[in-house]
Amino acid sequence: MAKPWIVSRCGWELAKSIFSVETPSAQIIATATLRQPASYYFLMESIGMTNQLAADGAVPETKSEKPIRRKANQLIPEGSPWNEVEEAFLKRRSVRKYKRKQVPEHYVKRILEVGRYSASQGNCQPWRFVVVRDRDMISEMELFVQNTLAMMSSAPPEEVASEEPSEQQGPPPHPIPIKLLQEAPPGMGIKVFHGAPTVIFPLMDSRGIGHPEIDLGIVGTNMIMSAYSLGLGTCWVGFAEILNFSDWPQRLGIEEPYKLVEAITIGFEAGDAQHNFVQRETHRTAWFENGEQRDMY
Repeated sequence: MAKPWIVSRCGWELAKSIFSVETPSAQIIATATLRQPASYYFLMESIGMTNQLAADGAVPETKSEKPIRRKANQLIPEGSPWNEVEEAFLKRRSVRKYKRKQVPEHYVKRILEVGRYSASQGNCQPWRFVVVRDRDMISEMELFVQNTLAMMSSAPPEEVASEEPSEQQGPPPHPIPIKLLQEAPPGMGIKVFHGAPTVIFPLMDSRGIGHPEIDLGIVGTNMIMSAYSLGLGTCWVGFAEILNFSDWPQRLGIEEPYKLVEAITIGFEAGDAQHNFVQRETHRTAWFENGEQRDMY
């Protein structure tokens, strides 16, 4: 039997066109089942819970009824220095070594709040978060991933790559870490969470319209930039997806339609932390304007 769902912030304009109503989107009550189109119905938080973090004093109050549009007072001349926002994006690097000092809880809540306000297709916000700050749990998860990678490395990469796409259980494994595992001394595995005291798992709601995995990328980018603004280091961990092949989703309280796709490590950077200094490539950009096309680099 169908049950009432609360459609909250799932594309206000879309909701108005569907239901022909003018009430706030958080109060639109629909009747739906999991089989109905995901673009119409999303089980979101209860009415009145939107600013619970602010009520707890963990983060400043966020008001979304009237978005604030940033206005440019004047045009920036060509060749001007990067502004502080641009510089933050250009200077941030992945951090792979952290101090043992734990990240303050209210820092993490600020980061989650910034992630919650990320852009998404249809404003459907197909995500949820799991935060792990228990060192024993993090170590146990890392050991499982390391052992699984070690088993994967026993098969030559060319054999995995030669499989038909329909036979693969996902994209081919990254050749560099697999090669490192094959040549590493016994007992030495790849660091997965890099000793970070806090790990955030952004979960993907598989009901999301379009490509919810892209929405998760936007969420993660916003959160790592928020962490950077607070003086914290972060690193994307794609290997975290391996946890799906265990009982870890159940232990973390992850249920359908949510899926664990990757993780973000967060912590205070150690003085000699490893950074990714790979030179950025310059790609050709096709530029169309005034009926003409030109290449930009």
